[in-house]
Amino acid sequence: MLPVKHGDLEGDLRTKKPPMREAFLNERETRFELATPTLARLCSTTELFSLFHSDASAVRWTANLRKTSAWAKHSPENFFQPTLMGEIYTMNYLAHLVLGGTDSDVRLGNFIGDSVKGNQLNRYPDEVARGIRFHRWVDHFADGHPIARKARAALRPRLDRLAPVGVDMLYDHFLAKNFNRCCPDLPSLDQYAQQVMLDLDGRKTEMPARSQRFFEGMRRYNWLVGYSTQSGMEEVCRAMDQRIAMRLGVSSNLTSVFDAAQGVGWSELEDQFFVFWEEFRRKAVLTLENPREPFTMELFAAEK
Repeated sequence: MLPVKHGDLEGDLRTKKPPMREAFLNERETRFELATPTLARLCSTTELFSLFHSDASAVRWTANLRKTSAWAKHSPENFFQPTLMGEIYTMNYLAHLVLGGTDSDVRLGNFIGDSVKGNQLNRYPDEVARGIRFHRWVDHFADGHPIARKARAALRPRLDRLAPVGVDMLYDHFLAKNFNRCCPDLPSLDQYAQQVMLDLDGRKTEMPARSQRFFEGMRRYNWLVGYSTQSGMEEVCRAMDQRIAMRLGVSSNLTSVFDAAQGVGWSELEDQFFVFWEEFRRKAVLTLENPREPFTMELFAAEK
């Protein structure tokens, strides 16, 4: 290939390899999903970018990342969830959707929140951007709440770095299994899931590609309802374990999440979830009504 002169924009567009930053963002978008909001905040784009090489394979890049100080200095909770195109397995979307209320624009923003980074939300209408901000608040609140942190610590001896994901999944299971108790103002889980999916289906063309894949997987496998049964959750766990092992070359034991929960006290975890959920939903209403309340302001620094 002929060298491209500096400042030759047309020449840059003809190069086979995209610019380094663009290559990094494309790789992260198509090969990986950040499995927990903790990693998304602690491992900044700058840190990850410095470890990325455009012609490295996804597996090699991840292996190199795991050996670096940027990986080691963060908590054991941090890891990548590999994603195969068209087969996305996610966590805690039921909680996100319930907490986000019924406004269609806010629901759309809340649903696509993981796919919109930093100030990219400024590209969206105000109410959709409001939903994206709310999604970030939900992640922030759940990550830092003492009850959730205690649950992660309790499951860590069995699940190790997968404990945050295990808690996410366990909490969505508790919510789905006890939907009428947790959401007495909403219809049954089946009816609620149908309403949400119908609404989101009408907004699908407004979603980023990654969110469209999430939506198609959610609709195909009826995740929102499936989270209510242990067998449904275990199917998701098995699929995630296989993909983590295949793409990262590390063992994964998410299928142990129910045994781990039984070992530390299922009833106690579930009872603590109800306390957590009651506070979560109450504060979610306040956040939606007053998005600039003090306990949400610290999140907006990341948008600049």
